[in-house]
Amino acid sequence: MDDQRLFPTASTRDTFAYCWKQMRRDRASFAVAWTAIAAGTLASAVAGPLIFATLLARIAHLPARAGLWSSFGPLVISYAVVLLASTLLWRAAGWVNWGATLRAFSRAITNGYDHLIELSHAWHTDRPSGEVISTLETFSWAFVEIIDTASWGALRVGITALGAIAVLAYAAWPVAVVMAILVLVFAGVLWRRMAKVVAAEKEFADTHSQATGVIADTIANLTTVRTQGAEDREMDHVAQVVAGSVRADLKARRVFSATRLQMESSMALLNWVAILVGLVLALHHVVAAGAIYLVLFYVTFVGGSLEESFEFVRSISRAAGRCAKFVGIANTRPEIVDASDATDLAVAGGAVEFRGVHFAYRQGRTLFEGLDLRIEPGEHVGLVGPSGSGKTTLTKLVLRFMDIQGGSIRIDGQDVSRVTQRSLRRRVSYVPQEPHLLHRSIAENICYGAVGLERPDMELVHRVGRAAHVEEFVRELPEGYDTVVGERGLKLSGGQRQRVAIAQAMAKAAPVLILDEATSALDSESEALVQEALWRLMEGSTAIVVAHRLATIARLDRIVVMDGGRIVEEGTHGDLLTGSDDGLYRRLWQHQSGGFLAA
Repeated sequence: MDDQRLFPTASTRDTFAYCWKQMRRDRASFAVAWTAIAAGTLASAVAGPLIFATLLARIAHLPARAGLWSSFGPLVISYAVVLLASTLLWRAAGWVNWGATLRAFSRAITNGYDHLIELSHAWHTDRPSGEVISTLETFSWAFVEIIDTASWGALRVGITALGAIAVLAYAAWPVAVVMAILVLVFAGVLWRRMAKVVAAEKEFADTHSQATGVIADTIANLTTVRTQGAEDREMDHVAQVVAGSVRADLKARRVFSATRLQMESSMALLNWVAILVGLVLALHHVVAAGAIYLVLFYVTFVGGSLEESFEFVRSISRAAGRCAKFVGIANTRPEIVDASDATDLAVAGGAVEFRGVHFAYRQGRTLFEGLDLRIEPGEHVGLVGPSGSGKTTLTKLVLRFMDIQGGSIRIDGQDVSRVTQRSLRRRVSYVPQEPHLLHRSIAENICYGAVGLERPDMELVHRVGRAAHVEEFVRELPEGYDTVVGERGLKLSGGQRQRVAIAQAMAKAAPVLILDEATSALDSESEALVQEALWRLMEGSTAIVVAHRLATIARLDRIVVMDGGRIVEEGTHGDLLTGSDDGLYRRLWQHQSGGFLAA
């Protein structure tokens, strides 16, 4: 799928609005910091030059035998006060501004993470996690760059220009007019070209995060790359996406360079005109030497500041471009949301019921049409059938990883769409076909879903570890249950990860249990051990078991056979085998191979 469809970028206006939203809680601190920056800039760029101009005027009219203190004392003291005031103001502004920026940065990270957590299972499935993470990381630092550059760059330049125009309006108003025109031309060119600059920077940011995502994806799946001998192919692929990022950056630089050329040409002409006007005024004795100093100082100083602001503009536009991709994500409404009046799920018995369930994938393919199924409290039900029959989808609908389009799914009579998602998932234990563990210790992973535990309960860990036969391999590890399992648990074998996941479900002790091919990664010896653990795990809970292995389903209370999103048979293992000769379950049984049901 096209990256722009997966990650639609936000407009510049929406991007700045989102950034301000993260800053708003600290607006008082930012206001104090910006006021101090403005005051310090006025002291340095306005009060200081005015003192210099007064000194020049005094020098031009010094009387004979003038004394140092009587002639210059108050001005020298004033200049010292201005220097001290500007220094103190800037240091205070820096401290307050950085503290507020750090708080806003922290808020942006946590709010961004919280929003990613709220987005649906399908949203994350459709998008490469490496690119999503890269986009959040890029946003966070670009967000800080916007605040820093706007505070210490754009604000200071703006205050300097306005202060210069105000002083020159008093000392030499024709030069002030030229200066005002200079600022207006600068703003006009900036306004006219800003959209192109930001668009180019967005393109660079998109290609850069895409390249980072590709690199993260290949590193995370390095075993697959190596086993397929695809190192050269992936290196070429990365080289291509990085080259695309470089091309986008060069394009952005061309756009910015063209903008800068227009601005510099306009400013050079207007600077020259301003100086010429000042000299004409001096030639006709309209202004004094001190005023000429102010004209020369401000024309060169403001011109230099505006030139410097080019880099500020580029930094802000590049940062906005880098923020826009994540702001697009942040403005994406989660597909699965709690109802406004949602309550916590309360489970007494654990009955699970599907009433007239209608469900179709986003591509328009209908899977369930009016599906009805009731699982009694404490009943253990197996779901079997060919691939694509809807077994795993049914379990994901119970967890609200996806929403149905009609009918209802109820637990103890409560519609799962009317309870909070977190309370629903706290009361359902889920062991998937390929469990992914967190990059933490085995003990932390086992206790991860246990309610009320901030740190591992080692007594609980040992108890469920023995029950799930985790302890048998953990005792061989130098650090035991403190062993860190690696990213997604890849330092453990598939069977070991599965046993840890089963122990995790035991520790969670939820009243409803979903096992989706929970023994598929186990060898025969491990399976025999874990089967015993699974039966203990299912005791006292309502269990939905998706499986192809006969050992997993044969002893269940009831087996539901699905095909094409419909329930075609149900009954006990024995009933289904002694039923119709052309029954689907019987055919699957007859095609069994190595303990699996062919599907």
